[in-house]
Amino acid sequence: MEKKKKNSSKQTSNKKNSTKKVVKKVEVIDEEVKETVVTKKQENKNVKKHNGHSLFKSLAILILIAVILSWIFPSGYFNGADYIEGDIIRTGINELFISLFYGANYYLLQVVFVLIVGAFYGVVSHLSSYKALVDKATNFWKGKEKIFVLVHTLIIALYVSMATQSFPILLFVPLIITIANKLGFNKFNSIMITFGAMIAGMVGSTFSTYGADYITQYMNVTYMDGIAYRFGILAITYLLVNVLVFINMNKKQESLIEDDVFEVANEEGKGAWKSLLLFGIIFVIMILGFMPWETVFEMEIFKNFHTWLTSDLTINIGGKDHAILGYIIGKATAFGNWDIYTMGYVIMLMLLVIKFTSKIKFDDCLEYAVEGLKKMVKPALYITFAYAMFVICYSSGFTTYIIDALNSVGKTVNDSSTTYVFNPFTNALSNMFAQIFHVDFGYTGFVAAPMFVARFPEYVTTIMAIMVAMNGFVSFIAPTSVILVVGLSMYNVSYKEWIKYIWKFALGLLAILLAIFALMTFM
Repeated sequence: MEKKKKNSSKQTSNKKNSTKKVVKKVEVIDEEVKETVVTKKQENKNVKKHNGHSLFKSLAILILIAVILSWIFPSGYFNGADYIEGDIIRTGINELFISLFYGANYYLLQVVFVLIVGAFYGVVSHLSSYKALVDKATNFWKGKEKIFVLVHTLIIALYVSMATQSFPILLFVPLIITIANKLGFNKFNSIMITFGAMIAGMVGSTFSTYGADYITQYMNVTYMDGIAYRFGILAITYLLVNVLVFINMNKKQESLIEDDVFEVANEEGKGAWKSLLLFGIIFVIMILGFMPWETVFEMEIFKNFHTWLTSDLTINIGGKDHAILGYIIGKATAFGNWDIYTMGYVIMLMLLVIKFTSKIKFDDCLEYAVEGLKKMVKPALYITFAYAMFVICYSSGFTTYIIDALNSVGKTVNDSSTTYVFNPFTNALSNMFAQIFHVDFGYTGFVAAPMFVARFPEYVTTIMAIMVAMNGFVSFIAPTSVILVVGLSMYNVSYKEWIKYIWKFALGLLAILLAIFALMTFM
């Protein structure tokens, strides 16, 4: 009996020892797992830091190149077909840093609008109806991912191609990217479906007046001139964008957007129709406010309605007529003539409506808005840096020297006149160079369009197609592209990785564009 007790006690002690060993092993494994998780988190943080620095470095290098070029090439301007050369206006340290302030001042509308988009989603992403909308949309498109891509890229590209402003469509980008992320799209495809589709609309700009108004004004062309070619360019670019996304969908899905800036909570939402109605109203307002009804389509219905609403509709008070609604609305422009600040305050008014209809406390609503606004500070800063490039080029004027040189290929000078030979390839190159450094497409039209029409009056339709297409093409690859830097900085995508993702697409698109330009020139 004593031996049995001893054996049993030994067995018990052995079990305890083995249990302790197992516990120790589990603890060791837990520690290793924790270390692995911490390491991965640290790696992700390092990657994020690297991604942010990559875009900033690329933009800073390009700005530095502009500074150097301002020390090499003289300033100048075009007087008809003639280039008038001026002095070299060098960009010094003072001019370099003051360009940031002027850039923020001249383009404050874009900066503020991006921040308003952040405030809007800061509030909306906390709504139960928004969470429900995201879930229902994800479930609806699951198994139909390619159709999801085709539909959304088409809507975005068409809108940007035709609207007077491209920025308003940003109001839908965070929603689409959140859904794309839940469907398993990698971060590059998510950016391409949204920001890439916006740029596709710029490449194939058809009726959009943004920047192109200087071209039509100075070159005496209409938006209908060469419209078939520009629609063709839009269709080709749209197809190439989708092909690129489809090719990458077939590859192993990696690199999801880890930190969707406006990701919704996992809890179940209710009342998806409320958010669907909200975004539906926003889209209708965007169509009404930013389509060129009068300037391109020659429709005066909205102009006449605006006049009636703000001036003709009066109430007689004390023997005097008062346009009460006109007083309340203020000096807002008619549909079709809106600027992005108009859409900005419309969104802010909508936030007030959301606050009262969703029963969110005012303090919470304000806190959510500020929280969302903070998430868009980085993109807003990148916009400022990008437009600093414009200020440097505007002040130094060196770009006109290079534009003149590239458009003087094959010219002959006689005693009485100078003959210029139009070359679609060097013209495309000059427009690409100009847009990389000018940033603002309208400024390129302002500087170069009078010279183009004076030198090459027979090719103005081709030149118009070249100018708008190269503006869009540059936006796919240049770190000075405002649309691109907003997308990459907003979702922490490395510029180096983006170029690796898109370079084959860019080369293919460039080759097709040059072929179209040659066809328009020589046919």
